[in-house]
Amino acid sequence: MAVGLAIANEGRGYSGKITSIVILSCMVAATGGIIFGYDIGISGIRFFIFGWLGSKDEFEDSEPLLPARPSGVTSMVPFLEKFFPDVYTKMKQDTKVSNYCKFDSQLLTAFTSSLYIAGLIASFFASSVTRAFGRKPSILIGGAAFLIGAALGGAALNIYMLILGRVMLGVGIGFANQSAPLYLSEMAPPRYRGAINTGFQLCVGIGVLSANLVNFGTEKIKAGWGWRISLVMAAVPASMLTFGSLFLPETPNSIIQHDKNHQKAKLMLQRIRGTDDVQQELEDLIEASEMSNSIKHPFKNILHRKYRPQLVMAIAIPFFQQFTGINVISFYAPILFLTIGLGESASLLLSAVVTGFVGTASTFISMLMVDRLGRRVLFISGGIQMFFSQVLIGSIMATQLGDHGEIDKKYAYLILVLICIYVAGFAWSWGPLGWLVPSEIFQLEIRSAAQSITVAVNFFFTFIVAQTFLIMLCHFKFGTFFFFGGWVVVMTAFVYLLLPETRNVPIEQMDRIQSILTYQDIVMGQDEALASLHHAGAISAIRSTLNLHEDAEVERSKFNLMKRKKRLMAVGLAITSESGQNNGKITLYVVLSCMMAAMGGVIFGYDIGITGGVTSMEPFLKKFFHKVYLKMKLADDKVSNYCVFDSQLLTSFTSSLYVAGLVTSFFASYITKAFGRKPSIVVGGAAFLAGTGLGGAAFNVYMLIVGRLLLGVGVGFANQAVPLYLSEMALPRLRGAINNGFQLSIGIGALSANLINYGTEKIEGGWGWRMSLAMAAVPASVLTLGALFLPETPNSVIQRSHDKQKAKLMLQRIRGMEDVQAELDDLIKASSPSKTNNKQSLKLILKGRYRPQLVMALAIPFFQQVTGINVIAFYAPLLFRTIGLGESASLLSAVMTGVVGTGSTFISMFVVDKLGRRTLFMIGGIQMFVSQCIVGGIMALHLKDHGGLSKGYAFVVLVMICIYVAGFGWSWGPLGWLVPSEIFPLEIRSAGQSITVAVSFIFTFIVAQTFLSMLCHFRSGIFFFFGGWVVVMTTFVYYFLPETKSVPLEQMEKVWQEHWFWKRIVGEVSDRQHKGEI
Repeated sequence: MAVGLAIANEGRGYSGKITSIVILSCMVAATGGIIFGYDIGISGIRFFIFGWLGSKDEFEDSEPLLPARPSGVTSMVPFLEKFFPDVYTKMKQDTKVSNYCKFDSQLLTAFTSSLYIAGLIASFFASSVTRAFGRKPSILIGGAAFLIGAALGGAALNIYMLILGRVMLGVGIGFANQSAPLYLSEMAPPRYRGAINTGFQLCVGIGVLSANLVNFGTEKIKAGWGWRISLVMAAVPASMLTFGSLFLPETPNSIIQHDKNHQKAKLMLQRIRGTDDVQQELEDLIEASEMSNSIKHPFKNILHRKYRPQLVMAIAIPFFQQFTGINVISFYAPILFLTIGLGESASLLLSAVVTGFVGTASTFISMLMVDRLGRRVLFISGGIQMFFSQVLIGSIMATQLGDHGEIDKKYAYLILVLICIYVAGFAWSWGPLGWLVPSEIFQLEIRSAAQSITVAVNFFFTFIVAQTFLIMLCHFKFGTFFFFGGWVVVMTAFVYLLLPETRNVPIEQMDRIQSILTYQDIVMGQDEALASLHHAGAISAIRSTLNLHEDAEVERSKFNLMKRKKRLMAVGLAITSESGQNNGKITLYVVLSCMMAAMGGVIFGYDIGITGGVTSMEPFLKKFFHKVYLKMKLADDKVSNYCVFDSQLLTSFTSSLYVAGLVTSFFASYITKAFGRKPSIVVGGAAFLAGTGLGGAAFNVYMLIVGRLLLGVGVGFANQAVPLYLSEMALPRLRGAINNGFQLSIGIGALSANLINYGTEKIEGGWGWRMSLAMAAVPASVLTLGALFLPETPNSVIQRSHDKQKAKLMLQRIRGMEDVQAELDDLIKASSPSKTNNKQSLKLILKGRYRPQLVMALAIPFFQQVTGINVIAFYAPLLFRTIGLGESASLLSAVMTGVVGTGSTFISMFVVDKLGRRTLFMIGGIQMFVSQCIVGGIMALHLKDHGGLSKGYAFVVLVMICIYVAGFGWSWGPLGWLVPSEIFPLEIRSAGQSITVAVSFIFTFIVAQTFLSMLCHFRSGIFFFFGGWVVVMTTFVYYFLPETKSVPLEQMEKVWQEHWFWKRIVGEVSDRQHKGEI
């Protein structure tokens, strides 16, 4: 058996330990987050306004300063000159345009948003791939598509090639985001699922940070091709994901689901659990697989009432994750460092490193705490943290930063601190939990479909945010912070009221999660209610929660009992029978497998981080977006600072990845289901690797876009398969942490991209962008190669091969014990619907019994995108430029926010399985809302169409952005992937994941397409816009998202059956089924 840390068996908990194969596999799968994060960091359009730090005499003797400039490749002059000349001209020559409007370019927005449309579409294909072929193939496809997109982007000769590469990146991210969180959740032992899944968000942060650093370096290349390096460097994580996924074992869940080989699944369980005692877990997998195989149309079935709670979460969590406002926060980092006295290059690097480090560290903390505190606690705490940070930042900007000028140094320091607080809040709540929770709450039969919905919603709202942010910033100004702060309140309330705790719940028992004391209990009377709880084996949990003795409970008046019930139902406290817990422990096998699978997040994060970086590099802009470059270069006082980069071509370049990812996610759904999770991961890594090659070698924009499209294909496959893989591999009580690894990987990828951008920006010769793009090949290669060695999840084994023995062996391996029968029974039971409905999962998910899951698959990625996170991630440097910092500070700010986001995701990984998903959702929502409101307020009052903020307000904005990013990093960031990947039944799991990915890509594309225009028109109000969405999503989580902490994937159905709202929908469907009406 694999070596791992033995965890004591708790009642009916699955046996097992953390094994090396789980660790390695999840590391590879989590690389899907790195490509996601790298793309965010490398291509996100981040801007800021130059502020002069010297004396008046020095200013008079100096060359005129640029009014504004983006980060990433879109901040590189050669890149803008080549592909977006209009934006370049507006940025360089028009000094009369408002600070908020210089980069409002539809083409530039389309470039950014195209990835999310591609990812959105790809996520639905990824659902089919994930369900039909397993999680591994989807991850592989995601990596491969991203690799192709990176290659096209780096080699782009024209805008069309650039956008095509962006689309391929979107396809890759669509597949990776659909499958990687699932892979992590399914591979992870239940009690460590949160930590392992949080690795995806950690990888996203790492990817963003890496992209920022790459952009910083390639921007210095004077030959004008530095942007090519930035884009092509995406091939590095894409290669890691693609080649690594070839070696990934399929999750036992996937093995059972599509191979139907129980023996193979058992062997895999034994391997990843490090024990022969995996029968219990294997039985859960088989039960879940039987249910999964009975469902032919998971996308149709997920619409049934039975799955309505999961559907709501699949939609709401990624939706809220995007509306945390994390992107708005990221937007402002570099300017604050420049304002407080650093040089341009130092400001650029420091902002990227600080925020990236804070985010990454926070994500690590989340990994450690998520399975101890639970998902809900992290959601709520992160939401509160983000909310106050946003409000403070918005207030400072409202009072100290006008349309022109800069912010006072003391306020800049304050904003810097607030930004770090925000980033930390996001990184340990919505960042990782946004991936973790969705990946662990879905029944096996709808898991892939629901995860696709989650990813699709995520991309969809990422697209919307990216498309509208610049318009919002232009019109809302500082109000953008209040806008997103409002949304943080909504999402935190949503988690508090509707999201049950899933910590320590085996993934295939997730449907058995209970909400305490239902309305029927109140009606029947307290004695009968308590007797029912005794019968369910839950009374001890109530005692431990309420610290009450049984006699005191029995003697409590009905009035007080009703109040207690009402309060607990609102919280969504999960009660599970101790005898119903799966055995198992964290095995090294599971850890390694989930780490490898989470690499799907690294390629996603790297693409996110690197895209923004290369689009801020002048050589990149000059070569591919010449009009943007000219607008940026020419000093025209009539063009608002917020509208310089409003270029449709540049927007299309960015958005193409998400379009490709969107389309790919649906293909990935079939591959994931038919062939397992592993093939999807491999395909995702390979596609991303190919895209990286094209991007780095691009000679025209067409080649650049083709590479971007391949990156989208890779991300589409990875996002579809990796979350499923993580959720199915993870122990229920640790599924949150393990699945959060996907978001952590995204953060790592984005952070890496930011750091790379920061370094490549300095390369003389103008080819630094090529290095930034080409470096994406590193995580892509790791994911692709590593995925080849990944084991398939037991769920997938039972679903595909019906080989109970294989699934049992796999359960025993990944759980590190022999006693896995209970979990195997759940898998077998879950696989039954999947076996009978194997070819129509997308249709099945529309049925009433899966309606809760379908709602979540749509709402979670939607909310994740309208948190505003991509506004922050894409456009952070613009915001910092806008408030008065210097040019290099744009990329440095991206690094800083990347560090904060990644650190927050780490925190989320540690607490998601202890506090629960709902808590982190709500905490993160509140934190993001407050941060957005403060930033929006400051910008509304002190940042005008021209000039900048005083240094003091700039510092406050920086701090608020960090706080926002932190809030997202531990809530909607990881949970937007976790929740959708864990809530779907096996029969619709792949389809559900594809829907999640597709929705994510749709709204990511919309955000990317509209953001620059919104920034130009909304101004500071864009922060209030997204803040309002944060309020909505927090409320949604509070009321409609049950807690999935510790719930086995194949028992997740009971989460909805016992939820105060969803039980009426699911129960009504069950009654009609018994009566033969449906």
